[in-house]
Amino acid sequence: MENLYLSTAEFYDIDTRHMTYHDIDFYLSYARKTQASILEIACGTGRVTIPLASAGFDVYGIDLSLPMLEILERKVRELPPETSRRINVHQADMSDFDLHRSFDLIIIPFRAFQALTTDEKVRSALQCFKRHLAPGGLLILDVFKPRWRMDESWVNTEEEFDWVKQDEGTGKTIIRAGVRRSIDTRNQVIHPEIIYYIEDPSGARERICEPLSLRYYYQYQMEVLLITSGFTIVETYGYYDRRGTDRGSELIFVCRITPDRST
Repeated sequence: MENLYLSTAEFYDIDTRHMTYHDIDFYLSYARKTQASILEIACGTGRVTIPLASAGFDVYGIDLSLPMLEILERKVRELPPETSRRINVHQADMSDFDLHRSFDLIIIPFRAFQALTTDEKVRSALQCFKRHLAPGGLLILDVFKPRWRMDESWVNTEEEFDWVKQDEGTGKTIIRAGVRRSIDTRNQVIHPEIIYYIEDPSGARERICEPLSLRYYYQYQMEVLLITSGFTIVETYGYYDRRGTDRGSELIFVCRITPDRST
């Protein structure tokens, strides 16, 4: 299953969770260090893309989801010209793309790397990132930190409330919930489902579901994966405030390409 947000892309930007904006300053800080072009993998609706471009950086973005990209492209048309011309967007699979250029900073925000659920695609994606990373450049990859042990106890088929928000433009109430449908512990893939209820002022309610598949990793697994794929991990954090991995909900890896010692 590919996480394309075919039914729910229009609701992505109203997510009220703190994590959906805490990471922007984090990525901006690395952009300021590189002072060069940026590639954002799984750019979606531009949640990170637009702030980076607004800060003066050239940003290339790729995403597999056309509904998400259509929203981003609509936003780009409404930006000031000096910002919109810094954004280049392409539909592409993060495990198989070629932009015919390299970047000083490649970022894969908000756990998007976990949408790859097979070994073949994971390895292929890391090699694509490596080919597109300029000498001395940085790759920043974020995955969520799983429970100490992921097993059938993760599953909960009862809907869990996430948040509610009023759409001031339409007067509609948007309610988000979630279900943890199933887990494949052998392949380390979870199958959550996002559920939106849209209520209009008359009381009519629509229910929209978006099934997802995400691969989870323990810290040592990501470390081995990155190292064996030719990367050196230079920094590791547990959240965007740079706390340690023992205290955060995330596993954030800042990497460089490992130098070739054979020459």
